Formats: sequence, structure tokens, C-alpha cells
Amino acid sequence: MLTRCIERLLDARNTQEIRKIFIEAVNDLGFDYAFYAAYFMLTVPRALVRERPVILTNLPDALVDDARQLGPFERDGWVQWVLDHDGDISGDELMRLGGSPSLELAASRGFGATHILSLRDKVLHSAGGVVLMAGQGMDRDHVGSLWNRTGRELRVLCWVMHMRMATMHRKPSSATLTARQREVLGWRSAGKTVSEVATILGITPATVEKHMRLAREALGVETTPQAVLKAHVTNQLFQPGAPGLPLARRAPDLEG
Repeated sequence: MLTRCIERLLDARNTQEIRKIFIEAVNDLGFDYAFYAAYFMLTVPRALVRERPVILTNLPDALVDDARQLGPFERDGWVQWVLDHDGDISGDELMRLGGSPSLELAASRGFGATHILSLRDKVLHSAGGVVLMAGQGMDRDHVGSLWNRTGRELRVLCWVMHMRMATMHRKPSSATLTARQREVLGWRSAGKTVSEVATILGITPATVEKHMRLAREALGVETTPQAVLKAHVTNQLFQPGAPGLPLARRAPDLEG
């Protein structure tokens, strides 16, 4: 079952498919609910890109919405634990260490015991974790026994799903560059001067400067290097087949 699930995850075309495959596999391995959250691009300055946590879950929307009202997501006890630790921990043990408002809320609504898995360092420049939850009324002994039977498969499942999410284009950037702005930034990232870009594209240096200024404004940054970095990490540069891809045309010989 696990091999087939991994094959399906690797073939998934979008985050919706990943969620469906992941939840089905978690259910097959004995847990009724799962809550996955991850941060990517952690090494990119937040002033350039502040990506919200990626969340996949089958918990009721009302429970998730109420949990968000408890305070900043990053400060919840289970999130702090997966950011600081490797491995896994039972919900009961986590409560003894300091608690988790969101898990306490779930327990108050009748949901069963939980088990938490850290995904720290499984993908470069990312962090994540999974909360696995049994059905309503299921106690710690049931969850402990279930983890002992299926924990190895669940670890591998979560690791592969997290790695697949890291390679998935999760959402479009809110700031969209024009084809010419992408082209200008692409050539600048390749080390070309403003004059060289103007020659390559057959426009004036002043027009190149204008496109760079408009790109900076669209991306909300102050410098051209910042614009290049933000455009790259938001998947607006160097995408095969995208308009304005610098490598799509050959630069003239500027040294002859």
C-alpha cells in the first residue's frame, strides 16, 4: 500500500491531489484526521517573501477557524515542538511539557488523542510537522498501540508528502510581472549591464531602467537584486516556456 501511495504522490499534479492521497493513506493506516503544516523558503528574508504556512487537513473547518483565534500559529505548543525537535511525540507528553492551545481545543470538542511528527530538516530551508488524530473518544492507549503498528509507514508517508510539497508550485504570486519585466530582470540576473540588456532587446537604456523600476514597484522591493531574488522565489523567472525567459533568445556578441 505504501509503495503505491508514494507513486501517486510523486505523480500528483497539484496540492489538492496531494491532500487527497495523503489523507486517504493516513486513514488506511488507522488515523481519522491529520493536520499538516509547513514553512518553505526559510532562508529568504521575510521582507522579500513572507509565505504563509502551507496547511493540508481534513479536520472540520469550524475547528480550524476556532484554533486560529487562539493566537499566532507559530506560538502554539505543538508548532514550537516540531520547530525545535526531530522525531515524534505523543499529545499527552507534549501537554506535560507545556501544552498546546489548539490540541486542548480539539480535545474539548471530543476529538481523540494525538501523535505529533516533526519534519524538521527533511527538506532544505523548510520546517513542518504533522498532527495525527484518532476518532472522537479514542484514548491515548489506542493511539499508542496504533502508532506502534503503523508508525514506520506513517513516518515515510509524511516525509515523502512533505518533499513533494516542497517541489509543488503552491500558489501564484500576487505580484505579476509583464513578459518584458521578466526578460529585463532575467538578463540582469545573468550579469548583463543596463546597456548590454538594451542592446540584446533592441530598446534604449532608459526603457530598460523603466522596466526595472516598474518591476521593483510591482514586487514591492527597493533594489534590482531584491527584485531578481523575489521574482525567482515566486516562480516568475526561469520557468520553461514562460514569456520573457532570457535563455529563449541568444544574446549578440557584445565583446566583438
